Amino acid sequence: MPETSPAVTSIRWTNEAILALASLTAAERKVLFDRLDAVTAFAQMYPRRQRGRFAGLRYFALDQRWLVYYQPSDRGDVLVFAIVPALARPR
Repeated sequence: MPETSPAVTSIRWTNEAILALASLTAAERKVLFDRLDAVTAFAQMYPRRQRGRFAGLRYFALDQRWLVYYQPSDRGDVLVFAIVPALARPR
């Protein structure tokens, strides 16, 4: 039987993720918020990073320019941890 998670009730942001929003274009922000709407319904839908600085966090690519790292919690909320340029490989 597949593992079920509680429905996401809120999205929380780190200060770094909020600051990174300023670097996104309006179109990228719209895609980000649309994608986060999907994450709130299906928090486990994206893969976990296996190694490096963000190991254990889930992530998705945003317009092949940015990587968005997030962590769903057992309480039903999602923490947007970081938004980094896709070419800046975290180690």
